Amino acid sequence: MSDSLHRSIIDTMRVLPKNKLFAKTQTIPGYGHFLTPLRKLILDYSDWSPVHDGLRSYLKGPFVKVAQANPDVEFVVRMVHRNGNGLLRGHYVNGRDKVICVNKLTQSEVAKKVDILLNASGLQIRSMKNLQLQHAPGAESARGIWSSLHAAKGSAGAFKI
Repeated sequence: MSDSLHRSIIDTMRVLPKNKLFAKTQTIPGYGHFLTPLRKLILDYSDWSPVHDGLRSYLKGPFVKVAQANPDVEFVVRMVHRNGNGLLRGHYVNGRDKVICVNKLTQSEVAKKVDILLNASGLQIRSMKNLQLQHAPGAESARGIWSSLHAAKGSAGAFKI
C-alpha cells in the first residue's frame, strides 16, 4: 500500500480535529458513518426520591439498549444530593449544552426526552415569529408576473383585473 493512500485513509478516519477549540463532526465516506452532534449525555438522579421513579425505571429498562445503539455518545449516570432535581444534560460538539428536568415524568416520557437530546443539533433555538420572507434578487414574485397581454378580456373589451 502506498504511503499517500495510507495517509488519505487515516485523514478520512480522523473525526476530531486537533487544532480546533471545539470539535466538529466530519463526514466519513460510506453508509452508516454519521456521528451525532451529541458528545456526552449526563443523567442525574436520586436513589431515594419518589419524583425520580420514572428516571430510575428508565435506567433499569431501555437505557442499556439506547447506550448500545449510540456508541459515539458518552453516557454518564450520577447520583445527586438529597434535594437535587432529576436532570438530563446534553453536551454537544459545538460547545453548547441543553438541560431538561425530568422530575415526576414516567419512563416513556423520560425516553422521549432522551430522544430529543439525541436528535438535537445543539444549535440555539431561534424564534420563527417575526421572520421576513427573503427572496433572491431578480426573482419572480409569489403570484407571478402580471401582463395585460395574458389577461382575459371582458365583455366590453376591457381587461379583467
